[in-house]
Amino acid sequence: MIDTPASASSTATVCESMALYGAAPERGELDSRVVWDEDDAIDALNEAIRVIVDGITVDGTQMADEREPLMWGLTNMLHSQVTRLDRAVDRITPEMRDLEKAQDGSEVKAHELETLTDRARNLGDRRDAFEKMRDIAADAYRVETGDTWRPRHGSHTSQTGQLTSAAIDARDFRRARKDRETRAHLPEGTLVAVTGGKTVSDADAVWSTLDMARAKYGDMVLLHGGGPGVEKIAASWAEARGVNQVVCRPDWTAHGKAAPFRRNDELLNFLPKGVIAFPGSGITGNLVDKAKTLGIPVLEIKAA
Repeated sequence: MIDTPASASSTATVCESMALYGAAPERGELDSRVVWDEDDAIDALNEAIRVIVDGITVDGTQMADEREPLMWGLTNMLHSQVTRLDRAVDRITPEMRDLEKAQDGSEVKAHELETLTDRARNLGDRRDAFEKMRDIAADAYRVETGDTWRPRHGSHTSQTGQLTSAAIDARDFRRARKDRETRAHLPEGTLVAVTGGKTVSDADAVWSTLDMARAKYGDMVLLHGGGPGVEKIAASWAEARGVNQVVCRPDWTAHGKAAPFRRNDELLNFLPKGVIAFPGSGITGNLVDKAKTLGIPVLEIKAA
């Protein structure tokens, strides 16, 4: 409770409460507050990461085994906020268009549009703030686990440019090719596909082969199935090299046991410039055979 003299006016009480606790704008008012204190927020996030790594999941304890899911969850929490705010802006956009068409020179209509535009801009700025923090957490995840953070569904891209590479879900990529507005946020370049098995004895061979491919195609975009083994190593290579990725995962729900083979068809529908094939299972062999049938060059690596 705030101890306010009995003689104080109601206005003084409100002002003192605002000074102590801050004030949010009323509905229909412009929001003049700063979006965030970036330095303090990032310091707090780095401290949270330090607590997880050095306090909760200390090396040499059983809790160290929980580091990966905790780091994934922290990053995903921030990513969820980015997604939520994106959707909030999407919901406002049609209303803004309607208000723009309805402008009649009146002060009321102009104020409504100004307020809604301010709301959309602020939501977008909050989204960018959470994206920046997500990218920091994703980088910490990569450092601590040796793997690239990805959401369970959809894509993660960075409009604020903090991620070393964008990982685009194949479905989003396909849709965006038909959408000029969205396509600007997706990787442009030469698609080079990589495939291979779950077991890898020489990860350096994967890296060196991909380095050679990138030397040939400076604008290379990595296309892969998002699986373990060779594809996981290739994704880590792309993250480290700043190479964008298009990930074409099997749809087990829709296609059942045939999902990997249907995925091969979908992957090749992108008509990559070439396919780099490391040793693998019959699924890998199926992709290689189909690529050759389509006339897509295949570089088969004998060992990895």
